[in-house]
Amino acid sequence: MKKIFAASVWLELMAAFLSFNMFAQDKSAQALNAIHEYVQSMTARQKIGALCVMNFRFWTDSPLGHKDYKPALAAENPEIFAAQNKINSTIYKTIRQYKIGSVILFGENMTSGAEAKKFIRDLNAAALDGGNLPLLFFADQEGGNVARVYDFSTPSAMAIAKSGNAQNAFLCGKANGQLLLDYGINVNLAPVCDVASNPQNPVIGIRSFSDKPEEAAEFSAAFSQGLLSAGVLPCAKHFPGHGDTSVDSHLDLPTINSSLAKWKKREALPFKANIKKDIPLIMTAHIQCPNLDKTKIQSSKDGKKITAPATLSKKIITKILRGSLGYKGAVISDAMDMRAIFDNWSPNESFVLAVNAGCDLVINPINVYSKKDLEFLEDFFCKVEEALQSGALEKKALDSAVVRVLELKQKAGLIQIQNGKIVPLPQKIVAMDKEQKQKAAQTCAQIQIDAARASQRNFTMPLKIRSKKILAFVPFQDKTEVLQKYFAARGAANVDFVCYEEKKSVAASEKAKIKSADLILVFTHLTGNAVKDKKLWQAAYPAALAKEIKKAAKAKHCVGVSMNLPYDSELFAQKDGFAWTALYNYTQAGYARAAQALFE
Repeated sequence: MKKIFAASVWLELMAAFLSFNMFAQDKSAQALNAIHEYVQSMTARQKIGALCVMNFRFWTDSPLGHKDYKPALAAENPEIFAAQNKINSTIYKTIRQYKIGSVILFGENMTSGAEAKKFIRDLNAAALDGGNLPLLFFADQEGGNVARVYDFSTPSAMAIAKSGNAQNAFLCGKANGQLLLDYGINVNLAPVCDVASNPQNPVIGIRSFSDKPEEAAEFSAAFSQGLLSAGVLPCAKHFPGHGDTSVDSHLDLPTINSSLAKWKKREALPFKANIKKDIPLIMTAHIQCPNLDKTKIQSSKDGKKITAPATLSKKIITKILRGSLGYKGAVISDAMDMRAIFDNWSPNESFVLAVNAGCDLVINPINVYSKKDLEFLEDFFCKVEEALQSGALEKKALDSAVVRVLELKQKAGLIQIQNGKIVPLPQKIVAMDKEQKQKAAQTCAQIQIDAARASQRNFTMPLKIRSKKILAFVPFQDKTEVLQKYFAARGAANVDFVCYEEKKSVAASEKAKIKSADLILVFTHLTGNAVKDKKLWQAAYPAALAKEIKKAAKAKHCVGVSMNLPYDSELFAQKDGFAWTALYNYTQAGYARAAQALFE
C-alpha cells in the first residue's frame, strides 16, 4: 500500500512539474511571438536606433568642427570639450528622434552623483517621450582601475582572484551591481573573461582574473552571478579572448596567432563557464584571429584586404560563439570608435559589417559631442538605411538583432508582455542607503587587503612604523599625496617621500636617503609596454632603485609593493632579502588599501 501511495505521489509531482514546464514554455513562446510582432511593426530607422549604444561623454558649444567625422574630437581638442552630465536639446533630440535604444555611461558623466542620477532619468524620459521603449544603460564597472561609479572602491579582477576565494568574486560582483542599480544602470560590461597569458598586454593586465584558464573561468562566472543577484545584467568580454595580445585595440588592430586547439583549451574556457551559467550578454574583441577565421575584408580607408576582426567576423560570432559554444544570448561589440575599427571603416560600414556578422548591439557607432555631430548622425542613419534597402545590410540579421535586444530589455526588467503586447516598465532604480554602502565598501576593502596578504613574500603584515625612519618611493604625485595623508593621520612624522614619475635613474640625494632609512617602500606601476620595453621609466627606475638598495645593503629593510602588473617581483628577489607584495589596483583607493594592508 505504501509503495502504491508513494508511486501515486510521485506521478502527481511529475504531472505538476510537466504542467508547470509546459506553462512556462507556452508563456515564453507567447513573449517571443509578441517581440517578433513588435519588431515587424518597427520602421528601419527604429530598428537601427534600437541597436545603437550611444555615449554622451563630452560636450562643446563651440561652432568649430571637422569637415569629416572624427570620433577622437574630444581628445584632439580638450580645451573646448568638457565632461557632460546634463541633458541638452541636442542629446534629447538624438535619443527621441533617432529612437536610440541604449546609452553607455562613462566617468565623465558621473562627476556628481546627484547630477548623474538626474541625467540618467532624463535620458530615459527622452526615449519615452518619443514613444520608444525604456533605455538599456551600460557601464564598465569591472572594479579596480576600470570603474565609472565612485561611491566606494571595489577590487580589480586579479586582486579578487589572488584573495583565493571565488565567493569574493560573487560579493564584488554583487557590490558593483548594487552601485550601478543605485544610479539606474542595468547592464555591467563585466566580467573580463580574458586569460592574462601575455605579460606584455597593454590593455588587459589586472583586469583579468588570472593567467590560469580554469581560475579565470571560476572567478568570472562567480562575478557574473553576483551581478545577477543584485539585479544587474553581466557581460562576458572580450570574445574570443584579448589576453594574448601585445597591442592595444584602442590604438591599433591586434592579431592573435593561437591555434584553434590552443584557443579551445585556454581562451574559450571562461566564456564556456559563463555560457553554462546562462550569461545574457557577451562582448566581442577588435582582434584578428586568423586560426579561427581567415576571411579577408577590404578596408575602405586604404583599400587593403585584412583579416576580419572578431567583431566583424560571422564565423567567430555566429558559427563559433553561437554554434560551437551554443550561446543563445545577445552579442555586443566593443566600442566602434576604437582605432582598430575606425582606422579601417567608416561608422556606417562598420555598423553594417558588425550586424551582418552577428552583433546585436553596437557601442559608439557614432558620437554626438556637439550640435554639428547631428549632421554626421543623420548621414550615418541614411547610409545604413540605404545599405538595408540594397541588401548590403541583411534584413534577417537586423531583425534577429532587434529581437535579442528586446529579450535583453525583458531580462533587465524594462519591459513585460501583457496580453501579447510589449509594455514598458518604470525605470529600474534600487537605492542603496548609507549603511548598505558602508557594509559593501568594507567587504570590498577587506578582499583587497586579503589579496595583498596572500601575495606577501618574505615579511609579515602589518609592519611597525613607530620610531622608524621610513622612505617611500611612489610613481605618481597624486598617489604620493594619498600616502602622505595616511601617515599624517597616524602621527608618523618621520616619513620621506620621493615621487619618481618619468625618472629613469636614481639621484645622488636619493641614494643618501636609502642609506639612512630604517624601512624602504617601493611602490611600482609596471605596464605591459614596460614589460616589453625595460627602458621605459615604469621599469627602468624601479630596476635602478633595487640595484642601489642592494648595493647599500638595505634589501632586508625594503618592501616592493606592486600596484599594477605583478611581473616586477623578480626585481625584489627573496634570495637578496627583499620583501614583496602586490595590490593589483593602482587607483587612489588602491593606495589607501595598500597602506592599510601594510600597517594595520
